[in-house]
Amino acid sequence: MTLLRGYVMAAVFKGVALVLLVLITVRGCIELVGQLNDVGEGSYHLVTALRYVLMRLPRAVFDTLPAASLIGSLLGLGNLAVHRELVVMRASGVSTWQLLSAVGLAGFGLAVLMALLGESLAPSLAAYAAEMRTRAVHEDVAVGDGQATWVKDGDRILSLRRQTTGPLTYGGGVWLFELGPDKALKRVARADSADIDANNNWVLANYAETSFADTGIESRRERESTETYGLNQDLLGLSVVRQDMLDTPALQRYIGYLRANNLDARRYEIAYWKRLADIVSVVLMTVLALPFVFGGLRSAGTGARLLLGLVIGLCYYVLGQLLASGGEVYGIDPRIVGWAPSGVLLLVTAVALTRAR
Repeated sequence: MTLLRGYVMAAVFKGVALVLLVLITVRGCIELVGQLNDVGEGSYHLVTALRYVLMRLPRAVFDTLPAASLIGSLLGLGNLAVHRELVVMRASGVSTWQLLSAVGLAGFGLAVLMALLGESLAPSLAAYAAEMRTRAVHEDVAVGDGQATWVKDGDRILSLRRQTTGPLTYGGGVWLFELGPDKALKRVARADSADIDANNNWVLANYAETSFADTGIESRRERESTETYGLNQDLLGLSVVRQDMLDTPALQRYIGYLRANNLDARRYEIAYWKRLADIVSVVLMTVLALPFVFGGLRSAGTGARLLLGLVIGLCYYVLGQLLASGGEVYGIDPRIVGWAPSGVLLLVTAVALTRAR
């Protein structure tokens, strides 16, 4: 049974690898075409664009692995069914549950791969790629000690600081220095972190400002302040705390920081639970392929299996995106938002397994 289990797992891995190769190649080509408009800006050349796209590939693998697991499993197991290998296995006394254990182990291996990508290469390389691209396109961005980026916008000078050591690895704050007509210091402000709203305004957390006027010095503090700086949105990406560029421990720390300062952490909580649910969904997607292969797709062609996998994968993705957007707007519990698509997938898988012959 061990040899048979390894054979089934190898078929699943081959199918998933083939699908991943196709999906990542298509996504990489589309992303490269999208970068061509910026080629020639500053020091952003074609080689830099290629490096940018290549460094984002681990993130692309992380995002597409759930759907690729289903499609690849359908193709791999479907090929076994077409060549009557599954029939021979069943006739030899191999039960559905034994086959299920082999497919489940393959899914577990894919889930481990996804978790490793999400905790290492995917967030770090994506963050570095975004910073590299922004600095290449906007050559007026100056870097001092490697932990701060300085940007000049008219009479405003911003320091977008990054904290690379210690428990908070997601950012070190935003500083603003504004000069008056005579180049004298007019205003100094700082915030712990920055984000951007739907109107492209800067949303600054724990904002503190000191203004220097002829009549005296004025100061104000706000838990959250909305400012319009008029800077390119790409530059904001140097200081924005993006949930897709944080590993899970950093995401947990940032959620704790937001809660401790009475700031809205819902977006990051949704991202946290959704990340965990997506990893679990890889196992469910892989297992879901087995009952379909035993059912109506036993003798179906590759096109039919591919279409089914695309439909289910697309439905899972759309449902996840709709819930993530709606959950943040309507205040739905982040755990429900994150786990609901996987819960639906689990129900579909359970029903399909009970009907498998």
